[in-house]
Amino acid sequence: MSIGQLVEALAAEQPTAAQRAERLAADREAVRRVIGIDISDDEFDRAPDILGNIYKIAAVKARNAPGAAA
Repeated sequence: MSIGQLVEALAAEQPTAAQRAERLAADREAVRRVIGIDISDDEFDRAPDILGNIYKIAAVKARNAPGAAA
């Protein structure tokens, strides 16, 4: 497989901007249904990145755990 073919294959696996936007809209709508409150897209955009923060906390804890590789 050539580098060009590899790049093409990897690019094909990545969602397009339109697909990402569609997924974001669907995810936000699901959250609105579950919590029963109409949250605007602007409110979503201003909200903290809770999942990202959880990943950061977990990474720090993993690095500081006894026996963790330095």
